[in-house]
Amino acid sequence: MCIVSQIIVDKDLCKRDGVCVAVCPARFLTLDKDRFPAEVADGHCILCGHCVAVCAHGALQHTGLPQEALMPACNTLPDPAFLDGFLNSRRSVREFKSRPVDRDTLSALLDVARRAPTASNSQKLHWIVINGRESVRALSAEIMDYLRSTGKALQMVEQWEQGIDRVLRGAPTVVAACAPADYDWGKQDCSIALTFMELAAEARGLGVCWAGYLTRAASAHASVRQALALPEGFTVCGGLMLGEGKFTYRWIPPRKPLSVQWND
Repeated sequence: MCIVSQIIVDKDLCKRDGVCVAVCPARFLTLDKDRFPAEVADGHCILCGHCVAVCAHGALQHTGLPQEALMPACNTLPDPAFLDGFLNSRRSVREFKSRPVDRDTLSALLDVARRAPTASNSQKLHWIVINGRESVRALSAEIMDYLRSTGKALQMVEQWEQGIDRVLRGAPTVVAACAPADYDWGKQDCSIALTFMELAAEARGLGVCWAGYLTRAASAHASVRQALALPEGFTVCGGLMLGEGKFTYRWIPPRKPLSVQWND
C-alpha cells in the first residue's frame, strides 16, 4: 500500500491507466514517476468521489469518503423512449388528496435530492419540510398576508377569503430548499436538487408543483421566514408542493416550437 495524505493506492490492484487522474475536476490528482496516482502539491480536493467511483479495479480509496459508505452505481440505463415519455408526461399537480406524504417516502426523496450536483460539490443546502394540511395552510396564510401587503394579488386574496388556496393549493406537504444567503450558487443548486426530488416523487406516484409564491414571500416577508423556522443566514431558494394527486392526466399537451441556435 502507498498511503498519501488523502488517497490510498493499492499498487497491486492499480493498472496505472490514469483514469482517476483524468476525471478529477479539481486537478487534485496527478501521476507520479511510476504512473501511480498521487496528490498535487497544494491541491484542493472537493470530495466529489470521481476518482473512487471510476476505478474499475478497486485500487483507490479516499480517507474523506469511507469505503463502507459507497453505494454501487446503477449499471443499466432506462430505455430512452420510456424515459422521454416519463419526462414529457410530467404535469404540475395542483389538486391533492388530504393524506400527507409519509416520513419514509420523504426521507427517500431527500436522500435523492441531497445527491444532486452542487457547485464545486459544496453541498451547502438545507431542507425544511412542512407536513400536514393544517401546517401547510398556516404557512399559506402567512404568504397571503405578504401578498395582501403588495396590493398586487387582489383576486387571490378574495379567493382565499372564499376558502380557495392558490398559494400552496391545499397540498398536504411542502418542502423548501434553502442555501446560505451569501452563497453565490444557491439558486442553481436548489433548482437542480428540487428537480431531482420532483422526478423521484413522480416516479413514486406523487403529484408535484413548484411553490413559487413561497419562494418569493420568504425572501420579502419576515413572518414567512419565522413560520418556516428558517435558520439564520439562510434563504429559501425554491420549494415543492407534494401529495397524492386527485386526478390522472392522460394526454401530453403541445408546447411552443423549439427555439434553438446551432453554433457548429
